[in-house]
Amino acid sequence: MQMRVALVDPDNSDPDRPPRPRPDRWKITRLASPLPLTTPNLVKLSKAADPWSSTLAVYYDSNDDFFVWGLIDQTVHFSTMLVRESESGYAPPGVFQVVATGTADLTVYRGYGFLGRLAQDSLLKRQNDVFWSGPIRDRLGDGIQRYLQAVQQRLEPKGSLDLPQWQASLAETWTSTLCRLLISIQRYRHGGALLIARSDTDLDIKYKMNYARLPRALVNLAVEEIKVAETQDIIGTEYLDEDEDTLPIDLYLEAAVAQHTLHDYERQITGCVRFISSLSCVDGLVLATPDLGVRGFGVEILTKKEVRSVYLSPGPNPRDQSLRVVDPSHYGMRHRSMMRYCFAHPKALGFVISQDGEIRAMTRVKNRLIMWENLKVLLLWEQDFKKAIPSRRAKHKRN
Repeated sequence: MQMRVALVDPDNSDPDRPPRPRPDRWKITRLASPLPLTTPNLVKLSKAADPWSSTLAVYYDSNDDFFVWGLIDQTVHFSTMLVRESESGYAPPGVFQVVATGTADLTVYRGYGFLGRLAQDSLLKRQNDVFWSGPIRDRLGDGIQRYLQAVQQRLEPKGSLDLPQWQASLAETWTSTLCRLLISIQRYRHGGALLIARSDTDLDIKYKMNYARLPRALVNLAVEEIKVAETQDIIGTEYLDEDEDTLPIDLYLEAAVAQHTLHDYERQITGCVRFISSLSCVDGLVLATPDLGVRGFGVEILTKKEVRSVYLSPGPNPRDQSLRVVDPSHYGMRHRSMMRYCFAHPKALGFVISQDGEIRAMTRVKNRLIMWENLKVLLLWEQDFKKAIPSRRAKHKRN
């Protein structure tokens, strides 16, 4: 059973309502009669309330008994923002939201922030942001640098890419695309693996291919994004700020065409991400180059030497005092084969997605195989749990 619930006061359900809500903002539709928040009722309602698209509004009465009083629509826009398929979305209503993704697997959010996750018998208060610092980021650096260089070659000499803010923005786009790939594989709920490596040594590629459409689309998107920004800057500084009465038609058309082309490349990247993730449905891993091109799928790892110990890092930068030694035999065959390969090939980076949805990353650091869990792949902000606890609210009196 999967579902999303939000703690929303029915007497004050929208305290932060904007003066002019946009058409795609959520609304709460009340049930004719509130229902007790019981297991049988949740099982029934979960079938009608897909957590990707809707949210159950719940609250508690003067007896501290919880009840379901409404359904919240337009959740899909927040969901697509979380998985990085759109740039914006209204935060869900309520004090906090709880998303159940599996047995004893609950994640709590507040607005755009992550508060914590109960995964079986472990309480996780922070997500592992490995994509911006530490060994994982170092392994991704080659692909990001190739991407930035390819964009620079498409621009005029001494173009806008020399500005630090563009480099940071484009690196975010590239990293976000990798996260989208992992999320898309995760959503199949069958398990899968993505290996980023420079060669095919010790690999048996059952289905070889050379799929470079995603790297090219990323470069095209970046170039078009810079064109749009530069054109808008010219319009703003030379015409709008100067209170000009007219705007050259060719400049207007250039801005309009660039904006439409930008959206086209965004949709193309979505298609590439979905296509690559679908390759993970075949037994074996998906092999990617450092720039996110695909060299094959259904790949079998031939490395035979087992890894004796794996070190689990709670943070992006592994430190001796915080590392926890785990036995590789506690993991399935997909994990163990990836451990063998990444230990034998120090520059390789492996991602393994379990059937339960857990995404793990691993690579060799010096003479140790380091693994990370609870990766921060969704577009969320960290929050201090204690500061996020609201002041006690009045309990709802049910008639």
